[in-house]
Amino acid sequence: MSRDDNSPEVPSRRLVLKGALAAGALTAVPSVAQAATEDAADGADAAGPTASYVNPLVRNRADPHIHRHTDGYYYFTATAPEYDRIILRRSRTLRGLTTADESVIWKKHTSGDMGAHIWAPEIHHIDGKWYIYFAAAPANDIWAIRIWVLENASRNPFEGTWTEKGQLKTAWETFSLDATTFTHRGTRYLAWAQHEPGMDNNTAVWLSKMANPWTLTGPQVRLTTPELDWEVIGFKVNEGPSVIQRGGRVFMSYSASATDHHYCLGLLTADADSDLMDPANWSKSPTPVFTSNDTTKQYGPGHNSFTVAEDGRTDVLVYHARQYKEIVGDPLNDPNRHTRIQKLGWNPDGTPDFGIPVADTPVPPDKKSRYTMTAFTGASNTDLYVYESEDAFTYSLLKGPAYTPPGGLLRDPSIMKHTDGSYWLVHTTNFTGNTIGFARSEDRVTWRSAGPRTLSTPGLARTWAPEWFVDRDGSVHVVVSLDTENNQVFRPHLLTATDRRLLNWSVPRPLTGLDQANYIDTFIVRFRGRYHAFAKNQTTNYVEHAVADRLDGPYRFTGTDDWAGWGRWRQGQALVRLDNGGWRIYFDGFTDRKYYFSDSLDGLRTWTPVQQLPGLSGVVHNVTVLRERV
Repeated sequence: MSRDDNSPEVPSRRLVLKGALAAGALTAVPSVAQAATEDAADGADAAGPTASYVNPLVRNRADPHIHRHTDGYYYFTATAPEYDRIILRRSRTLRGLTTADESVIWKKHTSGDMGAHIWAPEIHHIDGKWYIYFAAAPANDIWAIRIWVLENASRNPFEGTWTEKGQLKTAWETFSLDATTFTHRGTRYLAWAQHEPGMDNNTAVWLSKMANPWTLTGPQVRLTTPELDWEVIGFKVNEGPSVIQRGGRVFMSYSASATDHHYCLGLLTADADSDLMDPANWSKSPTPVFTSNDTTKQYGPGHNSFTVAEDGRTDVLVYHARQYKEIVGDPLNDPNRHTRIQKLGWNPDGTPDFGIPVADTPVPPDKKSRYTMTAFTGASNTDLYVYESEDAFTYSLLKGPAYTPPGGLLRDPSIMKHTDGSYWLVHTTNFTGNTIGFARSEDRVTWRSAGPRTLSTPGLARTWAPEWFVDRDGSVHVVVSLDTENNQVFRPHLLTATDRRLLNWSVPRPLTGLDQANYIDTFIVRFRGRYHAFAKNQTTNYVEHAVADRLDGPYRFTGTDDWAGWGRWRQGQALVRLDNGGWRIYFDGFTDRKYYFSDSLDGLRTWTPVQQLPGLSGVVHNVTVLRERV
């Protein structure tokens, strides 16, 4: 099923806008925009398909849109909190969208049009092509937001080329956004939000017929404007329309008020036999139909879309919400609007029953993740600090100092959990020399020295930044940066434990492909059968990416210079796998004395813009993070 494809009564006067909008023949092919089969949907109970959904479905993704296509996939797009790109996921199940790879299919322009505020994308399949409607503003005028369209003729929207079809022109050059399209009885329509000149509001919801997927035709009419008490809190807003059709009626949900906990859904209703372009044919709910709930701890539910469950029978409400009311500063700067889904019910009178936003899905005790961070701080080169987190974002101090070695330094500490259940640390012992240090703990709090190890490499002058790597076969390795010519030129080398007690180690051997330039702080992960090395190029001061089929190489660089958008002067990089299936990289911005992170949700290919690590930025250095199920 496709969703290709919000009130006292609307004032009866009809607002007709013609101007330069010439009438033209409609070319759109009808698409299915009805609700799931009515008799079957009425029989589906709450223990049906949606009972297994885990909420939030996708974290830190607002304004979600899910399109179920005829190829059997659900396609998901939404607003990223950095407002700088359009992302896409797909899965054969709704639940699978949580861990599906995320691709960046388009990025904002660096200047000019479409250079800021990339908001509310929707993906639709029309006349054999894919279209994405989204809002964007010029880089030099970030609130001059307008509607734009992308097109892709490939059968697979992850392939082919996304072509910019340009701005979708409306009657006025005013603030406009949140476009959605649907068909009704062979005619394609566009609904969107826009500010009308001379009106005392932010946005109203508008409707127009379409000549093609990027062009309006004929009059444009206002369906609803913010006028009720619950529509004007913080801002006077009607926006985010979405359409579902059932039982001889057309329903259009919309969002109202500011994007904090006052954000909510309203509903417009029209008879399917009526002229949808006549505002008098639409009735408006006098009260909101979906609001914040203190019992379930969900706040500001809104900007929804509709889809259908895997059974093809159960209608599903897709929306975003936060898990708290208290927001510091502008709500638009708060990144924690998460995508959520739940069953959409139907009342005996045939109107949609939105219910209340469901509570977060409890995490089973054996499914909870714990992230342990080890670091040294700017205040000490000799002490270990241990932090922990439930989300790899907000860390609290577990103990610090937690360990001081018998002699030498403690820098660049790396943590792993061994097969015997104990935690092991490896660290840099001095600015010069040929040793690395080991420590061991049963609880991450009390540590004891496991002795230094001397590396028997000729001419070894500096031994820096050792990092654990445990392979799929259980073999334990340390990747370490060695200066063998006393010229501060480093090459990554590999040590391999030759016994399970980690007492004996192989001689260091260079990682081929990474030994031709000055690379340091090399961190390796294995993903989908390949080894991915993230190494800092000491010459360019960029963190670069190389891949290999074997741990010892040869490695081939796939990302050099500023390939990921992280910028220069990053070091001490370390990666960890996240609960959502993505990856997070942490690195030290040592020139600006900040600590940053960035995420990848598409298999280490593209990365989100860097963000500071809250609470620890400017405090910790050269961290590593261990994820465990506890």
